[in-house]
Amino acid sequence: MLAGEVFFFAGMLARMPKSRFSAAWFWSGMMILLGLGAMLGGIDHGIFQGQGLSRYPIERSNWLVLGAMTFFLLMTTATQFFSRKVRRLFLIIGIIQFTADAIFVLSVDSFLDVILNYAPVIILLLAMNFINLKNGTGSWDMITGILIMFAASGIQALGIDVLSPLDRNGLYHLVTMVGVVFFYRGGRRLRIDT
Repeated sequence: MLAGEVFFFAGMLARMPKSRFSAAWFWSGMMILLGLGAMLGGIDHGIFQGQGLSRYPIERSNWLVLGAMTFFLLMTTATQFFSRKVRRLFLIIGIIQFTADAIFVLSVDSFLDVILNYAPVIILLLAMNFINLKNGTGSWDMITGILIMFAASGIQALGIDVLSPLDRNGLYHLVTMVGVVFFYRGGRRLRIDT
């Protein structure tokens, strides 16, 4: 369900007129990769894990997709809030970060790598949205979406199981679905020019 929702909103964002390599363009790519990650995660947990199959190929594919999503998230932040000169620096950092993450993901069996790769980038996006609310480039929708995603991650990490038959993972995905609505709304307000 989460993947279907994200793909729907990603398609809506992809249809918006925008310049290539604009913040809105990178955000559309981020949403597509988020949907692909949700789909691969569902296949992993619903089929591979459930059938006792080797999870390495599907799990690592998902983690690589999430690394690419993080790159697109970083470039969204760079193109929304920083000058062209600084964007080039972000591009170099993003390529190095993605390459290092891919090497680590393929060699170490820990989802912690995905979290450590993603966390600084999403925190940067959150901070830049707060800082730039007054000048109009920041977005309350984006801030709300990020905070909802943090809450979803907290629910999962703390193992909150208060809505039986939903376990912490089911609740995580339901809360994430609410956050995705705000990601879509915030994405519609991103810069469409480079």
